[in-house]
Amino acid sequence: MADSDTSKDENNNPEVEIVPAPAAFKSDVWKHFGFAVSKNAKGEKVVDRQWTMCKHCHSKLRYNTGNTSNMRSHLTTHHPEKFADSLTNQVLSGQKTLKEAFSTTMPHNSARAQEITRYIAEYIACDLRPFSAVDGKGFKRLVAKLEPKYHMPSRAHFSQTVFPALYRETKERVMLNLKQSECIAITTDGWTSRATHSYITITAHVLTSEWEMQSYVLQTRQLSESHTGVNIAEVLKSAVKEWGLDKIGTRIAVVTDNASNMRVAVKEAELSPHIRCFAHRLNLAGLKVNAVSRLLGRVRRVASFFHRSSTATAVLTTKQKLLNLPVHKLIIDVVTRWNSSLDMVERYLEQQQAVAAALLSDELRHKSREIDTLDTSDIANAEDLVKILLPIKKATTVLCDESQPTISLISPLKQMIQDSMATDNHGSNAIAQMKAAILKDLTDRYQGEDEKFMQESSALDPRFRTLQHLGSGEREDVFERIKFKASQMQQQVKNVNAVP
Repeated sequence: MADSDTSKDENNNPEVEIVPAPAAFKSDVWKHFGFAVSKNAKGEKVVDRQWTMCKHCHSKLRYNTGNTSNMRSHLTTHHPEKFADSLTNQVLSGQKTLKEAFSTTMPHNSARAQEITRYIAEYIACDLRPFSAVDGKGFKRLVAKLEPKYHMPSRAHFSQTVFPALYRETKERVMLNLKQSECIAITTDGWTSRATHSYITITAHVLTSEWEMQSYVLQTRQLSESHTGVNIAEVLKSAVKEWGLDKIGTRIAVVTDNASNMRVAVKEAELSPHIRCFAHRLNLAGLKVNAVSRLLGRVRRVASFFHRSSTATAVLTTKQKLLNLPVHKLIIDVVTRWNSSLDMVERYLEQQQAVAAALLSDELRHKSREIDTLDTSDIANAEDLVKILLPIKKATTVLCDESQPTISLISPLKQMIQDSMATDNHGSNAIAQMKAAILKDLTDRYQGEDEKFMQESSALDPRFRTLQHLGSGEREDVFERIKFKASQMQQQVKNVNAVP
């Protein structure tokens, strides 16, 4: 039998022998309760585990194994001060209260914590957020509301641990998809950041076994050296090797802009076929005619004048209302993008009456002496210019509306633009020169094998399979070439299957 205590109750009743609870009983109530000792018929001391006894008042309570509720209720009702002292001592000794126990953070290596950390990393990557997002007060409050036990890691943990692991996992998955693809095309373009650092981005495009297009940005690398074709070629070759594209055993088609250094780079990297961006080509065609450049320059000066002066803007707004014209601001174009030039000319033609009235007003007359309004012939040329550029804008809109534009679009759109540029006896010499420049530019850029490749691509697209944009002779030639290539592919398959 365990060592027993003898004690008097709070009312000084005779001593009662109480056996302490076993050490395995961890509840705080056992500091105030034990088991009473009694004598059996033989006079031997025995401990009755079905009853507990309060050490303070010797009250006996029925005890069910593991259930201490009645003892805790007794202490709270009859000995609250003693029970409170006991709880205080436990807190001071380091034992957690219920509130503390439920407010503890989950271990950072737990499955739940790792899952939340990964989703935060994917949020940063997918939405292109900075690492400092995890330090944001509002973001921390949001996460704490969703999961109070989660402890937000530092931005260094994300940048040095989480993201490298996520990148390796994603890269392995992308490389596997690329390896399983039979046809691959890459697009590449150079660009400059706001900090004037030059970069080159390379994206791969593949068709899955379910004929779904998937695109992967393989890399965006800083290009600090000179942007020569040779240097860009080294970047292309490095990317092809790093992502295992050189081991796939198929030709890699490349789409770039129309710069000469890109043409040299693709040739040096031994990639083919090389397709130059049609939308980029349209942006460069036709605006280098001197008469057109002068016309755009005059419209640009007028628009810039109204943009610089708040007084001029207010006067223009007043004239627009008096003439019942839309209250629109004039547009200033980006000189390397003809579509913005078209928008600028269209807006000027819409507002030409209001512009002329504003420039002749008393408030602006002395300020606008260096501004020349367009005369009748200029207005006629501007209207013709809009008519010429509208088909090109339509072609560009078609390309931009396509979420995944393909090469099959080029041949029909090119033919549509060429038909709209047919020369006639109407219009000025400047307009005729512009039409000739656009026709020559498109003809020079897409001819020979490039043109044949685009025509064949259009024939394989269900939207253009009849090749209505071509003459009957050209259509037959395209169909014959496709039949010949199909028979070659069929023979290659037979040869492969015949190998033991």
